[in-house]
Amino acid sequence: MGGQDIRTVISRRSDLSTFIVHLTRDDNSELAKDRLKSIVQSRTIQARTAFGSAVKRLGDHNRALDSQKCVCFTETPLEYLHLLVGKIDGRQYDFRPYGVAITKKLARKAGVNPVWYVDITPGHGWLTNSIDDLISHCNGNFQTSEVSKIAPFIEQMGTGKGGTYQPYKKEFWWEREWRHVGHFNLPAHVLLICPENDFTEFESLANQNGYTARCIDSNWGLEQIIARLAGFTKQDVEIL
Repeated sequence: MGGQDIRTVISRRSDLSTFIVHLTRDDNSELAKDRLKSIVQSRTIQARTAFGSAVKRLGDHNRALDSQKCVCFTETPLEYLHLLVGKIDGRQYDFRPYGVAITKKLARKAGVNPVWYVDITPGHGWLTNSIDDLISHCNGNFQTSEVSKIAPFIEQMGTGKGGTYQPYKKEFWWEREWRHVGHFNLPAHVLLICPENDFTEFESLANQNGYTARCIDSNWGLEQIIARLAGFTKQDVEIL
């Protein structure tokens, strides 16, 4: 007797998203909406920040950090994006309701890879110690080492007290992050995340730059997203 086809199993797993999403944020130089405009116009998400297990050991001003700069995505299902927007206690960045979604399959073809979270909670041996040793043994040649290719995809998770008994808490494995090292070029078809009032502006901007985009609102539930992507208007769907 035959088993279930793996594609059928995956398609019925509502916790596994077909898409990965890059959300933008405000900073001192640019608003999240303007960042998305720049992405849509250039068809490129710039890798501006270094991530991964080597960043702290290399130091803030090490030139080798350039090899660790990434574009970050989350595989959170589209109907739960509203849970990632806004302030979350303990998180370094506050994301706004603007961003880009692409399918995992297209992302993987472009070199996007899931992040590996390794535990640093006291009570067992830490895999991060072995990773740190590999980084330390590069003898100043980190940027050309094999471990430099792996380090951007490794993050710590855990809660406890450090060597000086200072408490630490780094528990963001639930974001289910994916990363791409270096700038990421958008494919020919994307979903754009933005408030409903901005749909026309962003879809027109994508069209002007030679590719197709459909917009969804991060506050929408699954049924609203399906209706929008199926081509129904707001008037077609809303009952009240």
